[in-house]
Amino acid sequence: MSREKKIQFNVNEKEYERLKSHAESEGLSMAEVLRDYIKTLTPPKGGRTTSHD
Repeated sequence: MSREKKIQFNVNEKEYERLKSHAESEGLSMAEVLRDYIKTLTPPKGGRTTSHD
């Protein structure tokens, strides 16, 4: 079973408004937009991992 992790970070006003506008135009939440973007990322080269399991 996969456990969800929480991420928090700050953005400036312009970045916030850009994300909010994009999310609204797509009918998504801002979190969904960010999750969808993360899914498009390719694994890092060189075999570097961040898993500590």
